[in-house]
Amino acid sequence: MFSPEVDDELSVLKDSDSIFIGRDKSTLDKYGRDGALLTGKVIEKDDFGKLVYLDALSPHVIFISGARGSGKSYSLSVIAEELSSKNPNAASVIVDPVGIFWSMKYPNQDEGEVEALAEMGLDPRGVDDVRVFVPEGVSNKIAEDTYDLDYALKPSDLTAEDWTLTFGMDRFSPKGMVIEKAIELVENGYETEDNEKIKEKGDSYSVQDLIDCINSAKKIKSSGKGFSSASRRAIVSRLESAKSWGVLSKSGVSLTELCKEGAISVIDVSFLEEDVMSLVIGILARKILNARKISARRTSMKKFALDSDVLETDIPPTWLFIDEAHTLVPSGSGKTPASEPLIEYVKQGRRPGCSLVLATQQPSAIDTKVLSQLDVLMCHKLVFDRDLKEVMKRMPTSIPKEYKKSGLMKKLPIGCCIVGDRSDASSRAFAMKVRPRFSQHEGREIKSIGMEGEMSEEELTNALTKLVLSRIENKGRIHEDALDDLVDTIERRYDTEIDRDNLLGKLKSKGVLRKEDHLVAEGAEGLEEEKEKSKEESASAEPEGNVTVFKPKMSEKKAKEIAKKTKKSKFLGVFGKEEFLRALKLKYKPVYKVDYDYYKKKGQGFRKSVCFVDATEAEILAVGKNGLVKSKGVSELLEMSKSKRKILIALKKGKSASAKTLAKIADVSEGTARKSANELVEEGFLNASENKVKAYSLAKDLDLPEDITRSEYTSLESRFVMDEKAEVKTVEPVIEKDSAEDFPSAFGEIGHESTEVIYLPVYEATLLSEDGERKILINALNGEVTGK
Repeated sequence: MFSPEVDDELSVLKDSDSIFIGRDKSTLDKYGRDGALLTGKVIEKDDFGKLVYLDALSPHVIFISGARGSGKSYSLSVIAEELSSKNPNAASVIVDPVGIFWSMKYPNQDEGEVEALAEMGLDPRGVDDVRVFVPEGVSNKIAEDTYDLDYALKPSDLTAEDWTLTFGMDRFSPKGMVIEKAIELVENGYETEDNEKIKEKGDSYSVQDLIDCINSAKKIKSSGKGFSSASRRAIVSRLESAKSWGVLSKSGVSLTELCKEGAISVIDVSFLEEDVMSLVIGILARKILNARKISARRTSMKKFALDSDVLETDIPPTWLFIDEAHTLVPSGSGKTPASEPLIEYVKQGRRPGCSLVLATQQPSAIDTKVLSQLDVLMCHKLVFDRDLKEVMKRMPTSIPKEYKKSGLMKKLPIGCCIVGDRSDASSRAFAMKVRPRFSQHEGREIKSIGMEGEMSEEELTNALTKLVLSRIENKGRIHEDALDDLVDTIERRYDTEIDRDNLLGKLKSKGVLRKEDHLVAEGAEGLEEEKEKSKEESASAEPEGNVTVFKPKMSEKKAKEIAKKTKKSKFLGVFGKEEFLRALKLKYKPVYKVDYDYYKKKGQGFRKSVCFVDATEAEILAVGKNGLVKSKGVSELLEMSKSKRKILIALKKGKSASAKTLAKIADVSEGTARKSANELVEEGFLNASENKVKAYSLAKDLDLPEDITRSEYTSLESRFVMDEKAEVKTVEPVIEKDSAEDFPSAFGEIGHESTEVIYLPVYEATLLSEDGERKILINALNGEVTGK
């Protein structure tokens, strides 16, 4: 039995045989154990066996950390179980990113845990009032006995920032402004290009309504004050994809349906992509906080008029439980659609009665704005020093030297944790064993593949053989890297070694052959090659005749090394979901060579020049010290007035300048410079200092050419070896050839002469995981990697 010895006496709030955390003395004196959650037992020698109760009458921010399999999700479930029975005035909402909490409906069936419950005088039971919600778009695809209701969000729940964060674009970019304008027009009504008046829809509109608005609204499509076709197309394509998320509906789900007194609502987000999952959780947190603010104010004013607002916002004090929280509120510069709502939830939630329970395996990866608000911390086994360091720093009470120095926190048994709270009555953190669950726990890794008890190497090899055969049957083949990943994962999970020769022998006996770096079913080799060939040929229309190309400077071997370093790992299934390099092909992406005349200086007339526009990234190319480089943000200039473009080009990265200085550099009046700069501040492109003389600096990461007629922008063909090819495989452009002349025109008056297409060599790497295919492009001239 694990039972650490600690020299310092434990001084905490207690009664005869119990310890209380998160509760003050006055509350204990008044309510005793009412509203106190039985969380576990003390396992330190001096206080061994004392019951540990967690306060649930006051709002709390509880942080549970622990390595995978250490018991953190289990602890989160114990708190939720207790809350549903000990505080019938509160609602519990569990965000489930891995699809395991549906089992709370059923009694615990683990023999060891049932015995442990009996020792405490408790019985296994399912939670009486637990309802599992799944996304509306997948409810017809999953077992009916694992969920109760479906859920969806109203598109009107999303702000412009929600959309842009989910789409991975800048809020104040032209694309971001398109979605903001579309929301405004749909809500309030608008006029189409054909002068048709579309009535306002308020907060009851669909994604298709937004698309229709962008495609028809006069204020969006106007050539003078509207937005470019490229920006409109980009937003429309993303909105079309949003219709497939399965979580957006005109009606949505009522907040009062999710937040019910004494009940647990499990919001299953395991079917959603990470960004969409963050979006759902962010909106949920924001709505709960706002509704509780209104409810708390209404209660304070004793105003109980029954109207539609009351029916939507009158929810009880709510506990929000979130597992795998590091993906939602990451530390550093990373930001998800859930980041700001959750930060506001912990900062403002205490007074209106909003509690938050966060669980994570990476405490060092959580935003410090959240960690700074916690008042109870439960730390299970952690193995990485950076995570331990973060826990030591954030523990709300002192940590005994025995736990700091002995490495004990790296050796904590499953279900044991170090607990600390912010109460003045607590002298230090202590060790606790979490009580067994009443309900069934589906978070055990070994159960998730249906294998109970210990398994021999031969049994694991047979299971792997079946799994690989299944994947070959479904996919046609499996890459050797993927097979190695499966074997490595099994070896780590079961602390064993798999004989790879034995595994390959079993696969061979089942008709599996090795084909280059893949395993395929016997007789399928030619079929797979034919499929791939057909797929490639139909993927894009290739140019006819001879084309001009840059010759690659990088070997395929080097490109393969870069691609392997770029692979991602996803641990969403029992075996994990590792990416592997499925294919590497040399392709060519189009570059538009734009010949034009420009006005040099007064009296010098027009000069001829050329620039090169990357058709897949909508940026201008140049020759740098390390090969080919490209601009950053030129496509955004196309949406702006001439004076705004001049101001942005005049400002260099890391520098600041007054309106007077900008006027001189940009050759505009001081009034124009100030007006344009202030507008750019409002649009998020510039920062403005609060000094006596206002100074402006870049707020966005832009890299704009000062003069595109300089040699580095005109000499690509002379700096790199050019060639002609009769046939090339190409990458699809994002801008059309006719749009290329807009790029040099962003830098001054030009006369367009001609646009020719030449081709830049890139290696297209296909990375495959169980979630599907992902493609990246590796520039064959300088090794730069871009997503596709």
